[in-house]
Amino acid sequence: MERKRGSAPARGHLDGSINLRALQLATQVERHGSIRLAARTAKLSPAVVSRRIKGLEDELGVSLFERRPSGIRTTAAGERFLRAALRMFAELEGATGAARAAGSGLVGQLVVGTYFSASIGRFRDALLQFVGRHQGVDLSVIEGDRAQLLGDLRRGRADVAILLGPHDEPGLDRLALWQEAGMVALPERHALAGAGLVLWQDLAGETFIVASRGSGPEVRATVQSLLPEGHTARFAAHDVGREGMFNLVGTGLGVAVLAASASGASYPGVVFRPVGDATGLTMVEVAAYWDPKRDNPVLRRFLALLRACQAAGSRGGGAG
Repeated sequence: MERKRGSAPARGHLDGSINLRALQLATQVERHGSIRLAARTAKLSPAVVSRRIKGLEDELGVSLFERRPSGIRTTAAGERFLRAALRMFAELEGATGAARAAGSGLVGQLVVGTYFSASIGRFRDALLQFVGRHQGVDLSVIEGDRAQLLGDLRRGRADVAILLGPHDEPGLDRLALWQEAGMVALPERHALAGAGLVLWQDLAGETFIVASRGSGPEVRATVQSLLPEGHTARFAAHDVGREGMFNLVGTGLGVAVLAASASGASYPGVVFRPVGDATGLTMVEVAAYWDPKRDNPVLRRFLALLRACQAAGSRGGGAG
């Protein structure tokens, strides 16, 4: 039963008054200049389309079309209204597409926390692959020490952190990614500068330069655990970044321990050598940490890429 002009708006209508489906049909009628053609496009009968258009006009209190024996014609008021309706539908379609893209992880933001270098290695490869495949994502990399980056994860300031493993962290998920070879940065005139493999026992009397930020605290613990029993490591902490630390090595103030991915750049007066013991290279595990409650589709895509990198590395059998 048709509702008369001025009666209460029907439930389920746009803004409580306008039937969205009827509005779409009206724009089709205006585009085709014919109820019959609009009905064919909508796969409805002309009578149904005509009835819904009439109901829309009743709701608006204005005629959108003039019905004449020669056909249908848009009124001046109808032309203005339907032009605005088309703009609205276009904006709605754009907003829907943007929402779907965000939900799929094709657009959005990703904040990656780490103290690893992206100069060489699998971390760099993972970033390059992700950026290449997701150009609509705004990716940011932040640096800090382990405690700071884990705190950023828990406070929602970062989406994922790439850190040394293999320790679990309360409330966070962990994915073991790959292993990197341990390296030592030496002054180029150091007696061990030409060694193919530097042994930990040969570093027992050295001063280890560590950064007070980033991976510095973990490097301290690792070095002390790997030196021969009974030797207490001597550390010199400096409030510098990676580049500043290696420049200090180049001046002869000490040596520095690093993962292989940080050895991709060259520094004046510095050489990088593998470090290990009689059994071979010292390897360090790299792991990804994230908050499982974090609702970010982009994060899910990044983790999927990291898992693929992990699987590829496992099949290849090599360290990153």
